[in-house]
Amino acid sequence: MAEIRTPAAPREVELYRPLADDWAGLRDIRLRSIANFPLGFFESFAAALALTETDWRKRGARNAEPTSVQVVARTPGEQWVGTMSAFVSTGPPSYQPDALPTAAPERANLVGVWVDPSFRGRTGVATRLLDAVREWVTTEQQLDRLYLHVHESNHRAIRFYEKNGAVATGEHIPDPRRATERHLEMVLGTAR
Repeated sequence: MAEIRTPAAPREVELYRPLADDWAGLRDIRLRSIANFPLGFFESFAAALALTETDWRKRGARNAEPTSVQVVARTPGEQWVGTMSAFVSTGPPSYQPDALPTAAPERANLVGVWVDPSFRGRTGVATRLLDAVREWVTTEQQLDRLYLHVHESNHRAIRFYEKNGAVATGEHIPDPRRATERHLEMVLGTAR
């Protein structure tokens, strides 16, 4: 007899934009995300673990800046189960903290994407996070495209982005910790 599966119902979460006082939650979700899928992040677990409360507060304070946003999904019990961030750069980002800006048009960049494994799939969490970031790009930045880099072996993420309208640009960047691996650049429109 064939198993009949019904799609998962959307999980109850609220979207939230953390600030400096949310530093402990920021630290927790970042450490969980890197531990779960280290290929997806340019920061190592050891580097993230070594950050101080002051460092985490600075990361949270970015949400108060006009060209940066982070959105988290949290359950009614306030467990953080997903996150996406975006920032505006002039031209393609270098992802290096001390890099000088280039003379190029502004663009929005999606980074720091992660959803807890128990909230992946048809729960709607990733789509809600992406929609919130797209809305920020459109309304607060007046930009019509959102760029991202995704590890070439992260097929699940690539399918998710394609399902949401992203296309490969043909560009890529080398992984800063694994020189033989690449992060593919994709772009999606912000209108749904």
